[in-house]
Amino acid sequence: DYLENDMSVAYRPSHADATYDAKYGVRAIAGGGRSSARETIGRVAAGAIARKVLKQYNDIEILGYVSKVQDIACDVDDDTFTIEDVDANIV
Repeated sequence: DYLENDMSVAYRPSHADATYDAKYGVRAIAGGGRSSARETIGRVAAGAIARKVLKQYNDIEILGYVSKVQDIACDVDDDTFTIEDVDANIV
């Protein structure tokens, strides 16, 4: 339990605690906040369903990628990249 040990004063490794605190000023040490996987799964599932419906009925394809992380950037041609390019990227 995070409430009864050092995790109540330290940010959890590999979690969004520090970012969430910096952005929203909220310290959810018990978990379950907006950045929680339990909270996020509904949005991810809904997005996956919406993506399939848009493709099937309107021929709309939604693609996304991270273009830069600090000093590491990628060079992507937005007009030609495909879902295969996204899936082939190890990041």
